[in-house]
Amino acid sequence: MNTDADPHGHEDSQPALSFEEFRRSFFYGEHADMQFKFLAKLSDAAAADAVAGVLAALGEAFDTGDLEPVRDAVYQAQVTAYAGDDTPTVTDAPFTPVTGDLAGMRLALISAGGVFRVGDDPMGPHGPTQQESLSMINDFLRGTPTLSRLPKDTPDTELTARHPGYDARTAQRDPGTVFPLAVLRELQDAGQILLADNHYAFTGATSQRRLQHRVAPQWAEQLVAEEVDACLLVAT
Repeated sequence: MNTDADPHGHEDSQPALSFEEFRRSFFYGEHADMQFKFLAKLSDAAAADAVAGVLAALGEAFDTGDLEPVRDAVYQAQVTAYAGDDTPTVTDAPFTPVTGDLAGMRLALISAGGVFRVGDDPMGPHGPTQQESLSMINDFLRGTPTLSRLPKDTPDTELTARHPGYDARTAQRDPGTVFPLAVLRELQDAGQILLADNHYAFTGATSQRRLQHRVAPQWAEQLVAEEVDACLLVAT
């Protein structure tokens, strides 16, 4: 069996990744990470420049203790990656334009980020941890999506997340990254929107056929029954 040896003489049965494979692995790969999945959209040269810029800023932070330049370097790299992203054209889905004043419409938040309330795991009390879920993505992709209901007054401190398609630890620390309910409450307090009583989240890595043909229509009927006028959809 062919093996690769490291500089210390140890053998490693795992073949080395090319740089292209490495940068792509941050997007639904073995290094899946919501903060750095943008690397998959860059060329090798641009991704190398982005990584070098982040590492340079990190090296400075070791001396200064200031992490703001590190955040700026990551943000600028994200902007570079997504600035030229063409908006997809969808021709086979219904489209209903918003004709009323958003401030007078009951708005519901729906996230595909795998958010749920602490103590109310949709997979039961013994559901997998975030780390365990990363190796279970095929099981998730074959499963039926489950909708978690979250009342509009649910504080971020009572929310958590799990998702096999990205490292949801950022969402666990700050649920607003994928479920900005707290921000929507601020907009409602400012009179800019009107929130529905309940908001929802599910894991987007799921059986898309069941989601489209069976589950989503049921969810739509439920939202209509709750007199929701519009939904804000948030992906990961």
